[in-house]
Amino acid sequence: MVYCNLIDANETSARYVYGSHPASLTGEIYFDGKEGYFEIIKEPENDIVYPKYLKSLYWKYHRDFENGVFREKISFEA
Repeated sequence: MVYCNLIDANETSARYVYGSHPASLTGEIYFDGKEGYFEIIKEPENDIVYPKYLKSLYWKYHRDFENGVFREKISFEA
């Protein structure tokens, strides 16, 4: 599972804090909707978030990202 809260966004990209529990979001991830990729900026301190969950999270919201829509909170629960 992965949970994210928006830090900042512009028309084409956004940065989120993320983690495996809503109460402990210590990692940071960058989503680029125009180029269609994401990048881990900082791993969560005390959580393990599997890359397959980050990929699933990206694909769950990729249409929004392509259209410049970045929600305040996003998540993927397996």
